[in-house]
Amino acid sequence: MVSILVPVYNTSKYLRQCVNSLTGQTYTDLQIVLIDDGSTDDSWELMQEMAQEDPRLEVYSQPNCGVAATRNHLLEKVRGEFVLFVDSDDWIELNTIEVLMQEQQREDFDIVGYQIYGSINNDENHYNQEQIIKLFLEHIAFNGSLCIKLIRSELLQGLFLDENVSYGEDALLVWQVLQRVRRVATLKKHYYHYRYNDDSLSHQHFNGRRCTAYTAWEQICRDTDDAWPQFSQLAHARFACEMAQILRDAVSAGYNDRARICILQEEIRRDGHLIGKTGISSFKMRAFAWVVSRNYWLATILHRYLHS
Repeated sequence: MVSILVPVYNTSKYLRQCVNSLTGQTYTDLQIVLIDDGSTDDSWELMQEMAQEDPRLEVYSQPNCGVAATRNHLLEKVRGEFVLFVDSDDWIELNTIEVLMQEQQREDFDIVGYQIYGSINNDENHYNQEQIIKLFLEHIAFNGSLCIKLIRSELLQGLFLDENVSYGEDALLVWQVLQRVRRVATLKKHYYHYRYNDDSLSHQHFNGRRCTAYTAWEQICRDTDDAWPQFSQLAHARFACEMAQILRDAVSAGYNDRARICILQEEIRRDGHLIGKTGISSFKMRAFAWVVSRNYWLATILHRYLHS
């Protein structure tokens, strides 16, 4: 059985398309769990209606407590041998689970990852633990999104998303799972359809919650220094790169919380030189990281000039 876990919050206009893509899967041994996180639209009513149409749907409602807590509550309800997260405003191809399970059973993989956008240019798609740790830290062909990974459920036992982290909490959980894996496969095609939704956290107007990614990547770097020292430079380069990307979005939104900004700037100044050394980002991003880590005001002026 595969347990598909869907956190729901104010997505009633997209929810039926999402759920239909799950109940219509060619692989049918499914547990489909939806938790409404205190929606203010009619998501909960729609969930109850759809649960009457397919006995594999389990629906629950709770007061609003955020996506991390909702995903933790979803994990508590898993009965399948494998877990797949899907966001309620997205949808997947109807053969997604069948393709993932066929790949999983080829060599009893712990995780089978796939893509959101396009395909990856990588001849190798089977990895041992050390190889997938490196690929995760590069964060390109295998990133921290929970929604594009079929995961053996026993690897998630005892693990929870950090509810104090609002951005990057899924990457931190994936990282913890990778400390337990043996073999991982990735598929070169995309089966997941991501909807750009202005109401989702990742596209809301920039606020301080985005800066909590610092906590996630600081932990990943500490773990790497301890357990994977051969990848320490790569981890710290990715840390600096992730913080530069957050400051890029902060500049674009006119965000000006100096205390939070200074923390991210300090990290980029400390490890930013490793971005170029490890080759994990473009020259444009390296240049922006250098500027924004030293002068946030100048980065704001440059952004306005380049986008005027």
